Amino acid sequence: MKLAHYDFENVFEIAPDKVNVLIVEPEDYYFSYCRELSCQTEGEEGNFCLSEGDEILRLEKAAVFVWDYMSLRANDKRVTTKLYSSLQQIAENNFLKEYQNICVLFADFFAKLNSESECLISYDEEGGMTALFKAFDVHIEEENGLLEKLVLYVRLNVAFFKTKCFFFANLKTVLTEKALLSFYHEMQLNDVCIFLLENTQKPKLPCEVVTIIDRDLCEILA
Repeated sequence: MKLAHYDFENVFEIAPDKVNVLIVEPEDYYFSYCRELSCQTEGEEGNFCLSEGDEILRLEKAAVFVWDYMSLRANDKRVTTKLYSSLQQIAENNFLKEYQNICVLFADFFAKLNSESECLISYDEEGGMTALFKAFDVHIEEENGLLEKLVLYVRLNVAFFKTKCFFFANLKTVLTEKALLSFYHEMQLNDVCIFLLENTQKPKLPCEVVTIIDRDLCEILA
């Protein structure tokens, strides 16, 4: 993949075996680029252009922008919907007999309840597996550490939404070098493309390709 912007001389080559790090030193420009990229991943217009071969990719379909590391959640509504759909497909393909047995047991259980109840009761027999998942609060087990949360977040977006590229704001500020190297390694193993936007320069790590926009707005390949 390639990432371009009208302000930048160079086009960024994006691939799983490299990590592009764009350092924008002027604070106002840094915020502006982050906001622009964030808005484009939400479906708004902007000057970033992500492409793959001859195809221009819509950023809201192909990428996500991660900046709020305090609020990373595995169990938001979109992910839960995809999770239930995935689990239902697994059950229908591999465990249909077991599910049918559960339905028979539930029917027998509610019939017994009805016989003892002070009033007639009913339940939705067509609720299906999704209703069962909701009843038992089936959800993804959350991770505790930031590194683990990030890896899980990426895996879920790739698996459920086919995300092609992940943009991170100031990731090198919140992860240690050891954690970053571990994260990079995990992304490479899973063939995931990542791109970092930073405001300050930190030690360059293996596999990083660093571009600096200095305070004179000169573009430097470090």
